[in-house]
Amino acid sequence: MTAAGTHEVPRMLTKGRAYFVDPGERLRLDCQFFMETFNLFDNPVVWIKTQLGERRQMNMMGNLVEPFESTRRFRVTFEAQRPTFTLGLLIEGTLISLSNY
Repeated sequence: MTAAGTHEVPRMLTKGRAYFVDPGERLRLDCQFFMETFNLFDNPVVWIKTQLGERRQMNMMGNLVEPFESTRRFRVTFEAQRPTFTLGLLIEGTLISLSNY
């Protein structure tokens, strides 16, 4: 909540993209947003994986959740350069899968 008593909404800076990678390739996804009074505990930022109509949350803040943690194929990063923030997801490719992140 801002000093004026209104809720501030993050503004997305990253535009949507399509990625085409070969099996075994590494991919880094970044989601950049702008917010003056961002607090990670009040505004959790998460990656959502969608595959074959199923949606699953991949992380809670900087920590991966199961089953993504145990695969050791994913790593979440968070960079704060106030008022710009970047949530990153590094994916180590091993198998072909059709997913949207």
